[in-house]
Amino acid sequence: MLTNVPAGINSVARNVIINHPNTFNCEVYRRTVQRTGPEEGGMPTLGGMMVLTVEDEENIGWELVGLGFALSAEAFLPSSMVDRRDASYGGLDEFRFLVEPEHKLGDPGGFEVKKNDVIYLIVGQGDTAAKIAHEIVDVESTVNVPPFVPRFVTNRRADLDLMPGDPGIEP
Repeated sequence: MLTNVPAGINSVARNVIINHPNTFNCEVYRRTVQRTGPEEGGMPTLGGMMVLTVEDEENIGWELVGLGFALSAEAFLPSSMVDRRDASYGGLDEFRFLVEPEHKLGDPGGFEVKKNDVIYLIVGQGDTAAKIAHEIVDVESTVNVPPFVPRFVTNRRADLDLMPGDPGIEP
């Protein structure tokens, strides 16, 4: 019975995120390991131990997981003041987004957004659209009852941005 509350919040949040006027269309990419292990088909090893995450790998590729929608969860964040208290740092270290896949999990084309995924916010339309990269570094919950209501903490990844005319991410 108690799970009806977060399930309802997730359902309403999905509708709000998809239909909100400030929502970005986005693409979600996930790292894939490119090197193989010592034996055919084995997992890569590092010093005799299994590699903990793809983050530990240097030879990676990118796989398009799916399309979705991203809504900034905190449009007006406070910013830190400089020591003299006469100005604030304009830039932010982290951003929070509510991200919804285009198709629900379980439906064809549905997927789950995970930590370490890279989301590209699509700014513009067609071939002239810029794609601004954010890497998900943490997943928070605003409701502490399962099924949780996730909010994604991201860091900007300007090194992965795609501007019109760029070749794109290669698998």
